[in-house]
Amino acid sequence: MAYSKCASCNSTSFESSIETPKNSRYKLQFIKCASCGAVVGVMDYYNIGALVQKLAKKMGFDI
Repeated sequence: MAYSKCASCNSTSFESSIETPKNSRYKLQFIKCASCGAVVGVMDYYNIGALVQKLAKKMGFDI
């Protein structure tokens, strides 16, 4: 089985942090190396799919 590694330091430990980038109105969830802090991925703060499904149900759609 392959393990994910940090491209900067080869660590296999990661953490997430929620931050608002400078000049942005939106929060993002950054996936970072727990050892050196290098960002390896970025995700939306909110689960967009869940929000759309909740809105659709309020509008009467059967999803």
